[in-house]
Amino acid sequence: MAEGVRLFRAGELAEARARLEQARKAGLDSRSLYYNLGVVCYQLRDYPAAERWFLRLLDGPDHALARYNLGLVALADKREPAARRWFASVREADAPEKIHSLAAQQLARLDASGESAAVGEVTTGAFLSLGGGYDSNLSATPETSPSNRGSGYAELVAAGSVNKPLDGATWLTWDGLGFSVNYPGDTEFSQQLVQGRVAAMTSWNGWTFGARPGISRSWLGGEQLETRLGLELLAHAPSCWLVRTLGCRLSLAADRVDGGTGYRSYDGQWYQFRVSSHYNAGRLEASAEYRLEINDRQDLRAPDYFASLSPTRHEWRLDTLYRTSPAWKIGAELSVRYSRYRDPHQWLASGDLIVQRRTDWLTGLGLVGEYHLDRNWLLRPRWLFRHQESQLERYDYRRHTLQLSLEGMF
Repeated sequence: MAEGVRLFRAGELAEARARLEQARKAGLDSRSLYYNLGVVCYQLRDYPAAERWFLRLLDGPDHALARYNLGLVALADKREPAARRWFASVREADAPEKIHSLAAQQLARLDASGESAAVGEVTTGAFLSLGGGYDSNLSATPETSPSNRGSGYAELVAAGSVNKPLDGATWLTWDGLGFSVNYPGDTEFSQQLVQGRVAAMTSWNGWTFGARPGISRSWLGGEQLETRLGLELLAHAPSCWLVRTLGCRLSLAADRVDGGTGYRSYDGQWYQFRVSSHYNAGRLEASAEYRLEINDRQDLRAPDYFASLSPTRHEWRLDTLYRTSPAWKIGAELSVRYSRYRDPHQWLASGDLIVQRRTDWLTGLGLVGEYHLDRNWLLRPRWLFRHQESQLERYDYRRHTLQLSLEGMF
């Protein structure tokens, strides 16, 4: 720990963090260690990690200083409503005069940033990803299928958001997303999607709650695939379930789906419940997620064929990243999805009617890396293997995807 403090004072922040984390792993459990880790992570702009370390100090004698530092972290992370809440809690607590004064100054600055505390300052954010790679099985069909073929592709993702604070605890968020993946020579598999949403958000007792209606439209091979109109209810917190190093997120969503010309069988409703948890301590980042998806679609009907398009799906996912150096992170991802279709498929084979329910097991395994070029840009190489085993053999497939993308956040 002493070596970590010395390196911090010398300005060697990454090495200072590494030494402090070594002290933690070696068994040191002290408020001084947590405070120094919080300060170093704050200086390194790892705001989620800094928040987790300062949260550990809330139940001790230095809780007022911890609240003030949590306000600074939230402010640097452009979460002004949360920053205002932490600074206000310092004023309401039995805080030393100096910390009380500093918190009051921060609140005054926040109030002066707009016409009033109820108006606040509009903030924006943006994400851009340019990528390309190779997909070994565009149609996700068995290896014996004539449509089983691979191709190179190019991918573009662009997203942006605008946040408008209403007061110290509520705000509005508008966000938009555009996605496109194109396969030269196999344009029937090219896909595009645009999406727009608006959310009303509020924070209370360390949690953030919101309601987010939205609309999206997607295309496949240049033809309209789906138009979705829906609502999502969400809640998230930086620490939950009595474990301060775990953050969590809950959401419940429902969409009305309208298929385009040629895809009317996809008309219907879509519902999803999702719960996820993330862990970020030192060099390791990890997240786990469970999703329940329920579909109620029109289904595909013909005189001699019926296919259910209404699966109920359970999906489990685990992602990890480990920082090997200040610039590099490497990790892995594992996913398992079980799908059971509501009604049995039916078709004629040699004059006989075959009736069989479709169930699928889809497993995915991936390796990923992140090379940070600077504060805003990174390169992400990624390999992903997916294998689906279905009760109906026509839906079995194996698929490899290799991609390199340049990603930026602003």
